[in-house]
Amino acid sequence: MFGQHENNSTTQHSEFLSELHGIVLQKLSEDDFGVNVLAREVRLSRSQLHRKLKNLTGKSPSCFIREIRLLQASELLRENNNTISEIAYKVGFRSPSYFNKCFHDYFGHSPGVHKTYASQQNNLDTDFKSAVKAKPCHNLYDRLNRHYGLLILAVILLVLVLFILFRR
Repeated sequence: MFGQHENNSTTQHSEFLSELHGIVLQKLSEDDFGVNVLAREVRLSRSQLHRKLKNLTGKSPSCFIREIRLLQASELLRENNNTISEIAYKVGFRSPSYFNKCFHDYFGHSPGVHKTYASQQNNLDTDFKSAVKAKPCHNLYDRLNRHYGLLILAVILLVLVLFILFRR
């Protein structure tokens, strides 16, 4: 009986994530689409959606949406001849420069490199997907933690320089 409850729960979680994914894909290019609209579509508050998605995927709703946008952009870059700016707008980014930054952060290279590499590959499904190593979405706290070591080093160097200057 306990095992059956786990299976039902897993199925419900999978169905919920599939529903979210479908909604994001359907509303991707809408100007006002974001976390509030997604929460409204699944009849949850913004905080309930955040809590549920974080528990199921480890991602915030905005990260979940951004990741789907970037994966969709990756497909479009490989499949059609639209410009990078056109693709950015198609998948819901309001700024091509922000799209480029997010794309580079996620895939480790620019959309232009992605498009060029994809067009040169004969077997995209195996070669390209294995060559692309997507990075998980990071929030501000994670980004600050990565730079914490550099900040400490800079402070130590500053103290050392000041010590040498005032010692003379």
